[in-house]
Amino acid sequence: MINKKFAFGYVLVSALTLRYFLTTQQIISQIRFLGRWEPFWHSNLCIGGNCKLAAAQCFTNYKCAQTIGCIQRCLLDNIDSEEKTAACAYICEMTYGYENQPFKDMINCMLDNKCLLEYPEDGPCKGSNADAITSVKTMEDIEGDWWVLRGINCGESPYPGGYDWYPCQHERFIKAAEGHWINNVTYCGGRHDKCTTDIIVTIANVSMPAPGVVNHKYTDAPLDPQEEDWRLVSMPHPDYALMLWCGRLPVLNYAGGIVISRHRDDSSMPKEVVQEFREVMSKHGIDWDKTCPSNNNHCPE
Repeated sequence: MINKKFAFGYVLVSALTLRYFLTTQQIISQIRFLGRWEPFWHSNLCIGGNCKLAAAQCFTNYKCAQTIGCIQRCLLDNIDSEEKTAACAYICEMTYGYENQPFKDMINCMLDNKCLLEYPEDGPCKGSNADAITSVKTMEDIEGDWWVLRGINCGESPYPGGYDWYPCQHERFIKAAEGHWINNVTYCGGRHDKCTTDIIVTIANVSMPAPGVVNHKYTDAPLDPQEEDWRLVSMPHPDYALMLWCGRLPVLNYAGGIVISRHRDDSSMPKEVVQEFREVMSKHGIDWDKTCPSNNNHCPE
């Protein structure tokens, strides 16, 4: 049963603390939030009533408190565009909250007690395993380094998150010493080749359950489990491939697609490869000209 005094005290302390770290516009948004049961009152009363220990440990841990403050600012900055909140919060989690145990404990408690509400869907999932090419049968066939040159989830409806436009996206399909395969992924927050964070590292265990399908299970996801299926739908050249991907978090369905290459930019991409990608995208209802390009020449290895 919820301890109402503790819950109200938690909300009060949270509001008083955050006001020292908010802009005037964010304070106005905070006042607007006070009139909404979801997400403000639902989440805060739920945390105050069910996650007392986790909340106390989080707010006394600098990194955890910093992460929660960052996520709160995401909510306030996107009060009129809720579909963008999840992507903003993700960057908070992968920077300030990365591998922070008090934050993980807080999130797990929120998930267990349904304090964390479902985010709006980020993009329709395009394609299925049946659309994957059959010429790629094992992880060895795509082993090594790949750079993201173009993306589908660019930050505009129906893909508001912008996950495919993160700068410096570098995929490394590597066979670990233990015998399993991983994707060592690096990127930074931002868009249009401009980083707004330091380089972020994340690791996924990968496998190929069907030809051309690369399943990702992330080992360091703040919201766990995080799983994605990347489907190779075109590979007209050994150095270029088109992958459509669909992902799931406990509170979010999200999707996109990427053109990956052994090269850092698309200056040497053959015209026939571009034409092939255009045609394949068109079959899935995607316009090549609306994809977001990336140039990785400025990125670290």
